[in-house]
Amino acid sequence: MDTGGYINEGGQLKTKNGQKYVINNAPRGKYISSFCWYFTIFLVTALLLLAIVLIVLLFNQPRLCTSENGHTNGNSSSLVATGSIFTVSSNGKGTPEPAVANGNSNRNRCSHDPRLNTNRQPSGSARNDDYIDDDSGGGREGAQDDEQDIITRSFGWNPVHYKLVIEPNFDRSINNGTVMINIQRDLSYSQKLLPIILDINQIEILTSQVLDSDGQDIAYDAYYGRNNLSYHFRIKERDEGENLLNLTLLLEFESRLSDTLQGFYKGFFLEEGSTEDKSWFASTQFSPIDARRAFPCFDSPDMKATFEISLVHPAAKQSVLSNTEVVRTSVVRPGFLREDFETTPRMSTYLVAFVISDLQLVQRSEGFTPQINIWSRPEVGRMTSYVQRLTIRILPYLERYFDLKFNMKKIDMVAVPDFGFSAMENWGLITFRESAFLVPEDNNKSSSAKHTERVALVVAHELAHQWFGNLVTPRWWNDLWLKEGFATYMSYECLNFAEKKWRVFETFIQNELQKAFEKDSDKSSHPISFPVDHASDIRRIFDPISYSKGASIIRMMNSFLGGDAFKAGITRYLEKYQYDNAEQEDLWEILTAYGHEYGTLPESLDVKEIMDTWTLQPGYPVITAERVGERTIRITQERYMLPTKDAADETRWYVPITVVTESTKESKEPVEVRWLSFENRTIEMEIEADRDDYVYLNVDRTGYYRVNYDYASWKKLTNNFPNLPPVTRSQLVDDAFNLARAEFIQYDIPLTLIILVSQYPQDIPAWSSLTRGLNYLNDMMSREPVYEAFLAVMRSILRKSFEQLGFEDRPEDDHLQMMHRERIVGLACKFGIDKCSVRAQTLYRRWMTDFRDNQIPPNLKQVIYCTSLRDGGVPEWNFAYKRYKETDSASEKELILSALGCTVKPWLLSKYLNMTLDPSSGILKQDGARAFQSVAKNYVGNDIAFNFLYENIDRISK
Repeated sequence: MDTGGYINEGGQLKTKNGQKYVINNAPRGKYISSFCWYFTIFLVTALLLLAIVLIVLLFNQPRLCTSENGHTNGNSSSLVATGSIFTVSSNGKGTPEPAVANGNSNRNRCSHDPRLNTNRQPSGSARNDDYIDDDSGGGREGAQDDEQDIITRSFGWNPVHYKLVIEPNFDRSINNGTVMINIQRDLSYSQKLLPIILDINQIEILTSQVLDSDGQDIAYDAYYGRNNLSYHFRIKERDEGENLLNLTLLLEFESRLSDTLQGFYKGFFLEEGSTEDKSWFASTQFSPIDARRAFPCFDSPDMKATFEISLVHPAAKQSVLSNTEVVRTSVVRPGFLREDFETTPRMSTYLVAFVISDLQLVQRSEGFTPQINIWSRPEVGRMTSYVQRLTIRILPYLERYFDLKFNMKKIDMVAVPDFGFSAMENWGLITFRESAFLVPEDNNKSSSAKHTERVALVVAHELAHQWFGNLVTPRWWNDLWLKEGFATYMSYECLNFAEKKWRVFETFIQNELQKAFEKDSDKSSHPISFPVDHASDIRRIFDPISYSKGASIIRMMNSFLGGDAFKAGITRYLEKYQYDNAEQEDLWEILTAYGHEYGTLPESLDVKEIMDTWTLQPGYPVITAERVGERTIRITQERYMLPTKDAADETRWYVPITVVTESTKESKEPVEVRWLSFENRTIEMEIEADRDDYVYLNVDRTGYYRVNYDYASWKKLTNNFPNLPPVTRSQLVDDAFNLARAEFIQYDIPLTLIILVSQYPQDIPAWSSLTRGLNYLNDMMSREPVYEAFLAVMRSILRKSFEQLGFEDRPEDDHLQMMHRERIVGLACKFGIDKCSVRAQTLYRRWMTDFRDNQIPPNLKQVIYCTSLRDGGVPEWNFAYKRYKETDSASEKELILSALGCTVKPWLLSKYLNMTLDPSSGILKQDGARAFQSVAKNYVGNDIAFNFLYENIDRISK
């Protein structure tokens, strides 16, 4: 076939003397008709035009309002139950039946800006006791769905009231119980009669019954869900047109009384004066998703209801507590009593709590409302006085701050002898780990300043939860930060009132801001708010992002909105959503209105537009300020990342910029907030400054970002270092070290700051930041050939501060001064100043000669214990372990646990780790993680800890 093509050797059309050369070749390829050819051209053209239109629409409509499917839970998708389920009908016949998929709700919500970097990869970090206070597979990229891990949510029915009777059996490690649940059909969700799905975990349903509003039996099929993690009722339709709006579920069940510190669990403590006699107790830890381990329920934070709880227990047990007060005690059979409690307010299942034990009432407030009852082991009752005094000061402050009265008659505060987390804010019954609650105040066992502050922060955190979390609860766990971030921030507000001399917002920067920066600086970070539908995801988000970053951005909002507008806004938020659930968009709407009303937020901005860039994206920016003229600075934002910056990352934020110059530092006017918008990577600002003035950004370090400067500006700031505010000095040191670490600047700037700070031994904020930098350098240098020279330089830098502060506390020392001494002495001993090491070992050996007389200063115990065990041998280690088993001070136990991991003898470290799995070692389950961390942080113990975890992961996970 003639192709009709015209070619030459180069493949180009060519004529010669006006004549075209035609080459006839054999047919090649496939024949395409003219219709197909024209249709293909038309299709490609149409697709290109469609792509252009979509791109134009995308850039002209940056905010898209969508109808989010699934029960309203922020950004999370609806969940679907899959697989086969064995159905048990009400007539007892079983048939295989497919699971029922959850339906979809149609609540409209304006979604976030699609340009945001919503990288929703959940944190891969393990559970951290410091953060679990109390505590679609979004972010599970590349992972297979673990069926055991999927959370199945129930929609279409809402619980109204529970009547729960439960009896723990300590001998058989089970609970026997009955529960009656009044439920109401949610017609706004669906007009269809959907199945009723209860959450269970290791619960056997013995009998069940469904009644209508007249108390008549209803025909139904009942069956276990996938992996027996739910229990379903499928109601059979009755007469046509009959509305089944209100039903009652009656279930008899058997659940586990576990020893895993989750759900309803059992533990024991040794009776006073005994080394063998055990006193057993049963306590609860239902947050986040473990109420389903104790009784069948709708175990979701948005499924609020009232609870009427009854506990059956051995009559010998002295302490039987729940969220409310006892209204009736009766004998159920010889040797067993039943306690009936008042009905609770409307609340989520994770806040239900009960404790059955022989703990004693050691403190009771008289004439204070609500009544404060403190429970503990009798031998540590003397260590609870500080918490009682603090609680009586903080509660009225929170009532005034929120302009809302606390709504319960009493608060029981219980020091649980074996408790998995720091504390849990159960409404009316707050439970604590002993080390986060007890403060020794007698001379020989007095608490360190650091421990006292930690206890105060935990107590304030839990009290703040009575409003943020209990009264107003996040709709779903993706907005966990709405309760944990606010409780963390408010704990500092509380202590700023109750312990003014502590200057807690200076320590906020060390405890929360820098901790959040560290976690939020790598690619494994996650947004504050992101979809969670797996149990593992829910547990993982109890981390520094939800707590510390959440608190830091709340502090930033308080700064740019102004204290009055912010306070008025959160008060309105609590009033509007009390006894209900909320999402972060609900808070944004209210804060925007008050920001505009008070004139602190530009009318062109709203809080959602600003804060979505902080809550829906991971990471945080570095703001670079460059002087480009006498009165002009160029501001640039880029993401801070480790191990080095990524030029390809285009993440941006709405950044509140505050600027102070040498010429304006004495001004009494509030510092103006200027905005670097999400749309701009770089802007220029006019400032009031002379050519030689220094300039610094982020006043009081309220913004959640780091600041870099051009070299000339860094030099001006270091030259004027003593004249800068304390927080700014601390900020410069911290930012310089971390900017050098990520290769934004050279190390000459942080090294200059080391020399500057070393000249001012009493500059507490700067030293607190410098300590983090020096510890990082030490970790990096410890295996380098020049490490010995590095240590010599560090000793030279530290000697002046160490000699000035010394080992002994002084009567005039305040709270911060005592913690500062511990910091300096710790560095001196770490870097090998002989005088420090010798003094530490002398004090420790003096204690070994008379273990009843510990003369080690409380604020230096952590340093001295660790130094002595590091430089000592087996006798020192064995002595510390023996003291751990014998002391009744929980804070002392934690200090010794940390110190036992300081030894540099590998076989002792291996022995220590294996003891955490041995029940006879005396190391409680709650303390296993601390022991592991102490070994893992030891440079000798890194590999030992990893191998131990690898070999024992199955035992540890159980």
